[in-house]
Amino acid sequence: MNSSTKDTSMKRSLGSLLLLLFYSTLAWSEDFSYSFKLDNHQPYVKEAVLLTLEINQTNHDKVLFFNFDLEKSPNYHFQRVAIQERGKHHFAYRQYSYLIYPLKAGKIDLNFKLQKQVTNDESILYSYSGDRDNIKALVTVDSDIHLPPVTLEVKSLPHGTEVVGDFKLKYQFKTHHANAYQAIPFELEIKGHGYPPLIKNILLSESNFTLFKEEPLIKSVSSIKGTENTISYSMALSNSKSFLLKERKIKGFNPKTQKSYLLNLPEQNFTIKQVAPSTLIDKTDSPKPLENDFSWLGNFFSYFIVFIAGYLTALSFKWKQRTGRIEINLIKSKIKNIKDEKELLQVLMATNDRTFNKKIQELETLIYGKGKKSFKNIKDEILKEL
Repeated sequence: MNSSTKDTSMKRSLGSLLLLLFYSTLAWSEDFSYSFKLDNHQPYVKEAVLLTLEINQTNHDKVLFFNFDLEKSPNYHFQRVAIQERGKHHFAYRQYSYLIYPLKAGKIDLNFKLQKQVTNDESILYSYSGDRDNIKALVTVDSDIHLPPVTLEVKSLPHGTEVVGDFKLKYQFKTHHANAYQAIPFELEIKGHGYPPLIKNILLSESNFTLFKEEPLIKSVSSIKGTENTISYSMALSNSKSFLLKERKIKGFNPKTQKSYLLNLPEQNFTIKQVAPSTLIDKTDSPKPLENDFSWLGNFFSYFIVFIAGYLTALSFKWKQRTGRIEINLIKSKIKNIKDEKELLQVLMATNDRTFNKKIQELETLIYGKGKKSFKNIKDEILKEL
């Protein structure tokens, strides 16, 4: 049986079996086979979909490396959550896992980019022949591989849905009694499993009080099981007289149960004490300049501090987005407990952070050949950089 007939037969038999178990595609390309798996082909908008790509080298006469990622699109958000590898040199195997959140209803194509890098044993030996100060680059022949898109049929959410997933709401007001124009701080927290619950207007616009707010503090950790979120909203209310904060109902939808629910902030009453006129202005027609009351400056600066804190929080949030929303302390703690180079490589690649590219290359050199740096040296350097 020739190679073409053998490949075709294997494709049909494996393909039939896999389709009975999960949505997947199995195909062959030159030198390797690959298969896509989806845990859900018809998700709701903002419902997590786990996509897995397996690449298995079939031509063992070559040394192969692979680079894979999804194409960016306004139609979906994605994050790499795991990468596994087995074998080396002539028996490359890689498994990539991505968490994908569709952002619009209808048919959505997931597009991919895959690069195959081909080299040989002689080239690998040559690249490792330089001394520590004269490292020679690995010579590869790179080619972009076309992968057909995978299509999702995305279902619409119930009308008025603001959060998608399984969430709980907590709130706390510092006080319900204040002086006129005094800021009343309060915290609102939405915590749970699902798409990060960022709500643009957490409180509805009201004309009977002044609202001060910061950018929300976001803590999101993604894995193959989905995304765990804690979103904290810090705000303050102010008014010159007693006022009512109307009830706020946030509509949620849980795709797993296919049921809607409400997160409720009950109605709140605030009693405002009027400030005596004598503390605001002088009773005389011509007061001395140094006797003017500047107590209002305290409230002014408290509002100013709220705005500055919001600005700094926004800057912090942007930095967290660039680092894949994985907190530095969590990465550091995990790396400290890693005992071998393959596990460290998986953790760095899963962060999808370009700042680790050099260390990823050093680890691959160590795994696939004779690296000049030891695992301990590479690990220590990463911890110092963090």
